[in-house]
Amino acid sequence: MDVALFSGDVMFSLAERIEAQDRALPVTAYFGLSSLGDTRLGIKAAVDLRDIQRDLPSLLSGRLDPDCGLGIELGLAQTQAEGDAVRARGTVKADLYRCKGRDTEREARGAHLWTQLVDFDAVLGAGLTGECVGFELRELALDPRGFLGGLGTAFGITEKVRKAILDKGNAALRDTPICPDMPPALERLSPDFGSGGAIEIGDGGLGAALSGTVETDAERLVGLMALWQEKGFLPGAAEGLSPLQQGAVAFRFDQRLETLEPPVPYRLDLGMSAVAPTRIGLRARLDLSALQERLPELVEGALLVDDCSRRIELRGLETIAQAKSLVALARLEARSFTCERTGDSAWQRGALEHSEEVDVRAEVSASLSDNCTVFELIDIARDPPLPVISEGRQGARTQAARTLFIDAVDALLKDRPLCPDLPEELRVLDPQFSTGGPVEIGNGGLGFGLEGSVDLSTGTMIAILTLLQERGVLPPRP
Repeated sequence: MDVALFSGDVMFSLAERIEAQDRALPVTAYFGLSSLGDTRLGIKAAVDLRDIQRDLPSLLSGRLDPDCGLGIELGLAQTQAEGDAVRARGTVKADLYRCKGRDTEREARGAHLWTQLVDFDAVLGAGLTGECVGFELRELALDPRGFLGGLGTAFGITEKVRKAILDKGNAALRDTPICPDMPPALERLSPDFGSGGAIEIGDGGLGAALSGTVETDAERLVGLMALWQEKGFLPGAAEGLSPLQQGAVAFRFDQRLETLEPPVPYRLDLGMSAVAPTRIGLRARLDLSALQERLPELVEGALLVDDCSRRIELRGLETIAQAKSLVALARLEARSFTCERTGDSAWQRGALEHSEEVDVRAEVSASLSDNCTVFELIDIARDPPLPVISEGRQGARTQAARTLFIDAVDALLKDRPLCPDLPEELRVLDPQFSTGGPVEIGNGGLGFGLEGSVDLSTGTMIAILTLLQERGVLPPRP
């Protein structure tokens, strides 16, 4: 098979079996898909019919009874592709009978009157019928044998044979079109074939070739993803997850934050719906409850402030999601030291002056940057609050220390964005999340809600199909 007949960015073949009479005949179809526009793929299909061709003589040979007075026994000897047509040769044995009560309910075949042998040479043409290649008898040359054959022609028997072969033969051909089926994983892609016909494979081998387009708009891609989910190729969705109920298709992915040691699991629920021909809307929710449980362990001993006169370490942390913000209850170990100047820009930490453990309450929000969650400190206060000293030297030092501490914690948070490793099925879509913020899961569970979109192109579809082929969902490249 010439690869040019089905070339494309993604190519695959399918081996099928077609039921014909009392046997199953093998057929191989080759497909190629390539980008043709924003929402259209070009499709080429080539079908190898040589195995059917070898069995055609036995399949098509047999008895025909066009009417009460004529019986035909067709013997097909040879079929051969010639360019975009098929030539068939064989012999017809025609038997003429007396017909009693012709064209009535009591019609009955009577005595045998005549036998005629006719050699035939037929040319079958092919054309596109819907999404199938159909064959029809276009030329039929009859060569009656011998003297009796000449008499049969004179008596009109040969013409009856011609009409019977054309009528019955074309009827049989119409009942057996060649319709290449897409693989099960792509059955919702409905090819629109614009041209098709017979082709010659090698020296006289019979085949068929078709070409057309496939629409790949956002609605169709979402429908395909739902199909892949039904067939088990993509993960299922969470049951009863209200934020995603409006999505045309929803998935649940269990992932791990590999940047932490040991890695921390998290869950991603994703809803997808078509919002425009070339755009898919996304609604996602990250369940970070496992990270929330591990957070105290991960941040234990984190150094928040360390300068000449102060050292503040994190000794304990508890986080609670409340509506659209995150509340952190932390225990700090705060120490103050004497500090002496040793040069124009040099200082030397001295003796410990004071040490205490302080409970603080911090309110944290979050925003998106390059699909990463960046946490930001909104406010921080002692818990329980103490009287504010706002006057004099002590008040100024307290306010300066508070400002320094807030800046340090804010910098610490911003330097540690949460960048989930998206599943490969999503990475090929190149999703862009535009808005997001903390959400409460259950009773105080830490989550993060995201909204965004995928700008769809045929390149996106090609990337998805390539990934599915690599995973064995689609047949391999020929």
